[in-house]
Amino acid sequence: GTHTGFVADVLTSGSGDARPPWPRHRRAAVAAAVLATAGLGYVAVQPGGSGPPTRDEPLPTVEVRPPPYPARTGAPARAAVFRLDGVRGPGPAGQRLLVGGLDPAVLDLGAGRLTPLPIRMRADEVAELDRGPGITTAVLRNSAGRWPRGVVLGPDRRPVPLGPLIDLVPLRDGGVLTEDCAGPAGTGPCTLFGRTATGAARWSRTVPRRIDLVRDTPYGLLVRAYQGDQGGVARLEDPSTGGNPRVVGRTYEVLGADDRHVVFLPPGCAGECGLTLADLATGAARALPSSPGNPAAVAFSTDGRRLAVGYAGLLPDDPSASPRREGSVLVVDLAGSGRARTLPGLSTGSASTALPVWTRDGRLLLVVPADGHGTGRVALWTPGAAGLRLLPVTLTGFYGTPGQAVLLT
Repeated sequence: GTHTGFVADVLTSGSGDARPPWPRHRRAAVAAAVLATAGLGYVAVQPGGSGPPTRDEPLPTVEVRPPPYPARTGAPARAAVFRLDGVRGPGPAGQRLLVGGLDPAVLDLGAGRLTPLPIRMRADEVAELDRGPGITTAVLRNSAGRWPRGVVLGPDRRPVPLGPLIDLVPLRDGGVLTEDCAGPAGTGPCTLFGRTATGAARWSRTVPRRIDLVRDTPYGLLVRAYQGDQGGVARLEDPSTGGNPRVVGRTYEVLGADDRHVVFLPPGCAGECGLTLADLATGAARALPSSPGNPAAVAFSTDGRRLAVGYAGLLPDDPSASPRREGSVLVVDLAGSGRARTLPGLSTGSASTALPVWTRDGRLLLVVPADGHGTGRVALWTPGAAGLRLLPVTLTGFYGTPGQAVLLT
């Protein structure tokens, strides 16, 4: 129904209790059981199959081989607990947020209104959203193991279906880059297509095996290339030709990037690893402070001075020896002291992550899964503040996986 004031419309396009697939950038230790059936991670693949699946044919079963963890000793770990404390109030006026999940929509932060995106969703699909110059892209992943689908929305908000694909990223020139993979398990060879916002192919090139498309930056297309069970490399290359490749760093998993930096987990990461921040222009890298939990999502402030890291809560059987099981959000001062602060008033449950999104004026939005059944909340933190502001908005079909919260304006 529709409510007045700052309470959002309740929108449902699928079952609120449906369990979504995890996206491609997720710690294998958290998502191994889900990925083994959904086939959505970038992992080692079992042999078998007879060619690329059709739109409704399931993707092949995959096997996740996470790095070894030290054995946990002592009493069984307690369960992580969700908590969200703060002062209730409106969000910043004039700013909008893209919210993915089962019910992709535009959230007006000041008015608390949700407007559905014009994307026709299947009941078991979850939308991962991204934003490029004048366009919004969506990768629709599903819990049935079918190929994901791609959709692009141009300035006229008209949805353009891109069909089944493996990966999708907006390009800096206003187009999109899609990846389509053949082979017995969809691992390669793969074709990258540069497309217009209307879906028309402009160019294509072939790569021998699947790569993760991270971001089109001023320094080239940032990708992650798989190189074995312990990880691969993050590298920059020309989007249309693959020329001028430059390795940025060796990585177990890329967590996110902006136009100047990339954050990743080091190769062979086991247990609670420190994060690596690399400069895309120079390749210079440094270690960042870490926190208990599984780092799952990062966001750079617009001015590049701060980095927010969302940590998922630990599963009950996670072998980490840390007594702290809850997920958290850590804000790192990149331009000054380099110190990190854990945000007050927020903790997340097992395998649950608060997604950080910076506003243009330097405040931090936290889009938080409130339970395991698709309910979400939104909080706002001003740097230096002692607590959070809780926006009186309730999201439905929201599970807190990366790509489900992107600033629009």
